[in-house]
Amino acid sequence: MRKTLMILPVLLAVAFTAPQITHTMLASNYSQVTAHRGSSGSTPENTLRSFQQAILDHAGYAELDVQETSDGVVMVMHDDNVYRTTGINKNMWEISSSELKQASAGSWMKGDFKDVKVPELREVIELAKGRIKLNIELKNNGHGVQLAKRTVDLIQAHDFVKECTVTSFDANLLHEVKTLNSSIKTGLIVSQKTDHIDDLMRSSDYDVISAAYPLVDEAFVKQAQNHHKEVYVWTVNDTRTMKRMLALNVSSIITNYPDKLIKIMNTD
Repeated sequence: MRKTLMILPVLLAVAFTAPQITHTMLASNYSQVTAHRGSSGSTPENTLRSFQQAILDHAGYAELDVQETSDGVVMVMHDDNVYRTTGINKNMWEISSSELKQASAGSWMKGDFKDVKVPELREVIELAKGRIKLNIELKNNGHGVQLAKRTVDLIQAHDFVKECTVTSFDANLLHEVKTLNSSIKTGLIVSQKTDHIDDLMRSSDYDVISAAYPLVDEAFVKQAQNHHKEVYVWTVNDTRTMKRMLALNVSSIITNYPDKLIKIMNTD
């Protein structure tokens, strides 16, 4: 009895501890759900905090954007100019990794995020390994030196090939990725209707078509399937469109609110 009483406080402490991110979470994640720039609806986009939240939300994937700094470090940033999220009025190709790391990447967002920093891709992969897959978007800002190669090197160094998709608007970057490692899943991002979509789907340089959701209907999905391409859709934040994309059974729904999407999946 005394032994039981001694153990009880320990068990209670464990029970009331904040949720922990573990290496076993990947198996229970929702593979169809991708957290856009992490869980960016509730946390600062493209930060370790947003990717940690995506893991806790049980998203199957987290989407992120990568660019090179002036000293050639692959870091996570959507905009060419870093001002919107850091307050520093410099372009990615003009700022060093050390300067960017010193900036707050969360002060712009309401909440206690002033200590949140801009991460390297390496840090995100280390966090994600075994916990969540990544959709890594290569941003072509016109000043990239070795973005595809450096990204592939990081993926290979962390044995992360089977846990990611590399996407881009730039088909040439995807061709470079496939040339460097044909086992890496790649995806072409499309934002507008085109008369050449069938030609795009024939390419062997990518395995996925990642399309803006207004482009995606039953015919689009069927066309992609005929060319053995998966369909990802972005960025889906409203309930009605979430339900429509679930009905189309697309491979990935990219959203700022993965918790909202998962709730719909569990109730409908």
